[in-house]
Parts: sequence; C-alpha cells; structure tokens
Amino acid sequence: MSSVRALAWTTWANWFDNSVLGPITGFAYYLPANRAGVMQSHRVLVGTLLQGATTAGWRSSTRVPLLSGVLADFLDQLIAVSDGLGTQGDKEEELALAVEKNVLQGTIGVESEALGYPIFTYQPKNWKRAMPLLRASSMVSELAPVVLYLRHWVQRGDTFIIEEPEAHLHPTMQATFARELARLVRAGIRIVIATHSELLLEQIGNLVRLSSLPDKEQARLGGKDVALSPDDVGAWLFKPSRRPKGSKVEEIKLDPETGLFPTDYDRVSEILHNEGAHIFNYQQRGNAK
Repeated sequence: MSSVRALAWTTWANWFDNSVLGPITGFAYYLPANRAGVMQSHRVLVGTLLQGATTAGWRSSTRVPLLSGVLADFLDQLIAVSDGLGTQGDKEEELALAVEKNVLQGTIGVESEALGYPIFTYQPKNWKRAMPLLRASSMVSELAPVVLYLRHWVQRGDTFIIEEPEAHLHPTMQATFARELARLVRAGIRIVIATHSELLLEQIGNLVRLSSLPDKEQARLGGKDVALSPDDVGAWLFKPSRRPKGSKVEEIKLDPETGLFPTDYDRVSEILHNEGAHIFNYQQRGNAK
C-alpha cells in the first residue's frame, strides 16, 4: 500500500533545492514507528545491550545486539531524560500540556532511580497516583515520547519527525492529534510525518480550509489556534513502482472541492465495497432458491 509523507514545511522547493538539510537551522528529532514497544520495554532492552557489551570482548561466541541509528538515538535521549533535565521554555511546556490534556487526558511523569535511570509514569485525569507507563494503554505509550520530547528537547525552529502518528490511536484521537500537530506548526516547529491514515490527512485538509474562514468563524469551530495556511502544508504520495523498482514519489495537492488530499486509499474501499456487494448478491440468490 502506498504511504503519504505530509510535511508542514515552508515550501517544497526550498527544502529540496537545499539538499534536504539546507534550511534546517535547529536540531532534528526522529520518533520511530515502534516507539510504544520501546517505551514499555526500554529498561530490559538497555540492560540486554549493556550485558552484551560487557561480554563481547572476551566471549567470541557472544552476539552483540545491533540497533539502527534512529533507535539508538531514541534510547539515548530517553535515558537522558530525568528530573534534573529542565524544560525548554514556557511555550514548549504549553505544547506538551496541550497533548496531555486534549489527547492523553492525563500527565506523563519522570521519576529517577538511585542510579539516575528514568522511570516513566502516566497519571490519568482525576487519579491521585500515577502508574508505571508499561501498565498504561498502547496509545499512551505511543504518544508519551511526543510529550517528553516537547518538554525536554524540541524547541521552536527544530524539526520533529514522527513515523505513523496514528499508530494505536482510535479514529477520534487521530483527528484530535492532527490538531495538536497543527498547533506545533503554528508554534514554529517543523513537523514531518509518515502516515497511512486518511482520517489524519482529512483533518489536516480541514485545518487548511479553515484558515480561509473569518477569524470569528474559526473561533466558533474551535480552530483559530490550529488553522494552517496552505503554504504551511505539503503532501507527497509514495507509490510502488516496478520500473524502476522502488517507490515513485509525487506531490499531491489539496482538492478545493472535496477538501481531501487525493490518495489511492479510496481504491481499497472500492474493492472492499464491490467484494461485499458480490457476497451479498450471492447470499440473496441462495436464499431465493
């Protein structure tokens, strides 16, 4: 299936002409797609890596586990988060709080062991005590790194790359989180996402169209602080290609009539609909005999 890379960027031309990294003046942070599993098992993973590292020098048969650079950076930054690491600023703290309030409906906490290793917690709204993050839902584990990075790492001017932001999210929460991503863009953070969610894309499309309405109407719809200018958003469809083998990348524009980014996802819906109609017709013929 094709996937869409939606980039809240200035313009594609500037980004491309400067060899991808040219316009990035701040830091870039990458949240991998498997972050929920890492958040729930990072202590075991790090312990295994350290144990393998201590024996690799004298046991020739020992297999030292390997990690991708992205995952290694993710683990390294998680370990560095502690109570001693301050927040980046009032604006970034407000953004983290908005994700907690509007999506997670609870707070992400960090406690430290005696050796300074971080323990991540989640405290649902109106609860008196927090629970270990590994006991929380996969949605909470999926979005906890977003809160932590906003609180401790990402600043205005930085680039924040998030793979599969819709993972483990109910459709309602996908739309809600899309609004939070727009809030980050409005705050001056560059957001790059890789998604397979039409719901998320549809919400982004609505936020772009919302910017064309008068301020009063934007406020009435609860979107004055998340409406996006068309120049703030770009989307590219990655389609499988046989010749040459790999992916063909094409920019997709927001359709002003439907308010949607044209993807090939509707083809899947059409195939499923036709299949269901065929099954229904066959059953009806069988019942008529």
